[in-house]
Amino acid sequence: MFAVVTVTVILVAAIRWSLAHPYGIHWDEAGYINEAFIDAQRLQNGMLIKLGGRILLGSWGRPPAYRLLGDPFLAVFGITTTTARLVSLGCFGLSSWFIYLATSRIGSRIAGAFAVLVFCLSPEVISASIFFGTDAPLYLATSSMLYYLFKSWSAPSEHSMSWIGLGLAIGLGFLSKTSFFVIALPALAFWLVASRWKKLGAPGWAFPLKAGILALLVAGPWWLVNIKGAVAYGKYARGFVRNSLGPPSLMTWIKWLDTVIQCLLGHGVSILIGFVLIACLLQIIIREKTILSPLQKSALSVCVCAGVPIVLTQLSGTNHLLRHTSPAVIPLAITVGVLGDQTGWARSWAAITISGMLFGAQLLMMVYPVVFPNTEPVDLGVVNGALPWRTMVRFDQWDWRAVREIGKNCSVDSPKVSYLGGGREFNPPAIQYPWVAAAVSTRANSRPPDVTWLWRYEDGPLDWRKVMDSAAQSDIVITAPHYVGEVRIKEDWDNQYNSEFAERLSRDPRFQGPIRFHVGRFEPVAVAVFLNRTLVCPPDQTVSTRQ
Repeated sequence: MFAVVTVTVILVAAIRWSLAHPYGIHWDEAGYINEAFIDAQRLQNGMLIKLGGRILLGSWGRPPAYRLLGDPFLAVFGITTTTARLVSLGCFGLSSWFIYLATSRIGSRIAGAFAVLVFCLSPEVISASIFFGTDAPLYLATSSMLYYLFKSWSAPSEHSMSWIGLGLAIGLGFLSKTSFFVIALPALAFWLVASRWKKLGAPGWAFPLKAGILALLVAGPWWLVNIKGAVAYGKYARGFVRNSLGPPSLMTWIKWLDTVIQCLLGHGVSILIGFVLIACLLQIIIREKTILSPLQKSALSVCVCAGVPIVLTQLSGTNHLLRHTSPAVIPLAITVGVLGDQTGWARSWAAITISGMLFGAQLLMMVYPVVFPNTEPVDLGVVNGALPWRTMVRFDQWDWRAVREIGKNCSVDSPKVSYLGGGREFNPPAIQYPWVAAAVSTRANSRPPDVTWLWRYEDGPLDWRKVMDSAAQSDIVITAPHYVGEVRIKEDWDNQYNSEFAERLSRDPRFQGPIRFHVGRFEPVAVAVFLNRTLVCPPDQTVSTRQ
């Protein structure tokens, strides 16, 4: 019951949080929302061939499960940001249910409840589930895959149709994120070997063969067309430096472990896992008891194979964003649930009371910012995640409709836009969103503007001639002269030349302006918009000073 209440509270808090954020909360979500909105509009208009072409050929290396799940939902229930996020929350809820079913298959209902609580109280899992993106479908694929694997061992008489569920789960995983390869392949390899050698009542070869064929039919066409782009994007994401704790080294791994305890698992769950491990060691070493059955040993070995490789992949790379390793929480949660049950921890009233206090404390940490919203920007705490009490804080929101209004006043419906600077709300898909939303509301087939980021700090020293010449190719040029951004991920480095850029544009005869307006829900941020001199615009054009 406590697990059900916890999941319900998180879902309610997430919906309230979403209603306070009408725009994407960062570059990734803004891009996902734009793509899904355009897809849903195509679906509503019956343009199925164009929709299929967009999904198959226009994914830019990102597997499209979030679009395949979100598009029908948006088309039926309304194309809004909150509707899109409900898809992620639905995947979160279903993942919790599959974790319960999987753990109950090899343990007990108490073990299942413990596993659900470990999963749903993970700050990074919640963070990835409250916005619209690729991670929530991956959670659903991973949890359902483990459930059907365990089911094939624990209930041989129910094999007849389980291959369909396993095949769909694997197919969904491969369409969710490239990282599913390092989750599924080791787990499936161990499952196949253990099924033959340990006599666990596994089905014949027809079961995995049919599941594999179904998964291939589901995910194969997309991968056949996009494998090169997906591999390239995976390499880019793995080497992304803004969420890095340092190059691979012992000190970096210690820092990473500290963030795992605080941000991936949370303080309360981390303490609980420590208690379960102590109870496990007492049973095995001191009392010399065998606490796991052969089925449970094999099932937890599958969990190890599903969780450890994705962790090692991150530790050997540069990008330490905890969201990328958050799927490992699923096999970990199942393991903790089973061990907690088999050691007797989950059956002792004293231990249950302690566990309830730890779970409850972590839940309060998570929902506190929703009940008492922050009225100014807050630092999330670490470069690769967010502390539990900052996971659901209110983020800044920038309304870019003024830029579209400026373009329309100059008779440019789909302008070429460039900008210097950068931030959580200062990025290409966020700037494009007003055009996407307008097209959705009018059911027009207009395309969003082409937005170019003129320079980022990873590019090295800024070449002013190159930047100015590139800006001159645009209809609209944007900067935020006094904006700093989030220092923890070096956005201040991206924005260090904004003021000088605005001054150069003001003196350059190729541009007219600036037109100024303010954005932001907290402190107003001044934005300066410059127009190409070739555009015919009304004199002394102005827009609302605060959107």
